[in-house]
Amino acid sequence: VVPRYREPGFGLARLTLLVPSSRAARTLAEAFIRHAGDTGEGGLLMPRMIAVGDLDLDEKLGTALDPLGAADIPPAVDPMSRWLTLDRLIVEERAAEGMAPLPARARLNLAREMGRTMDRLLVEEKAPEDLWADRVIDQLGNLAEHWQRSIRLFARVNARWQAQLAERGQVDAATRRNLLFDRAARRWREAPPPRPILAAGVTSAAPALARLL
Repeated sequence: VVPRYREPGFGLARLTLLVPSSRAARTLAEAFIRHAGDTGEGGLLMPRMIAVGDLDLDEKLGTALDPLGAADIPPAVDPMSRWLTLDRLIVEERAAEGMAPLPARARLNLAREMGRTMDRLLVEEKAPEDLWADRVIDQLGNLAEHWQRSIRLFARVNARWQAQLAERGQVDAATRRNLLFDRAARRWREAPPPRPILAAGVTSAAPALARLL
């Protein structure tokens, strides 16, 4: 990469690397620094690195892709706001189902796990209905009653959450990431970027990311 893309006076700054995670970006940065030291080249301007595969939905992703012209893509909801809202919805829906109240810590943990499940479905471009589709039930057999109640609770909370997002004019971070990926793919196809972009070590099969690659 260094001999091919280094530019006098600019180092590797003209290069963009799409990497799977923030950890991969740190590892690559350390490798570039070691290389510069081993070759006696001294300082080296680094390429821009974008973590595209983190399941935690790297918060730097939107900033990196926004310059491509994504002003028409709704903003992502604040993670803390989502967490607390899911917590409240869980309280209300459990009460409506006649379920016993949960301790605060257990409830917040459940809200966090529900958020992660929502993100995973969004990343994989699956609808919540896929969780209880007939083909899934056939494969799993008759679900235990507590699993059925859990799925029903998730469905009700998710439906109310999506309705609130629509009212706010916002989207989940995972949805925004998919939209940014698709917009970048379209724009890069129509007008290839003037600077080189490399994808390194990205193995995620997430549909939007696969289309971008």
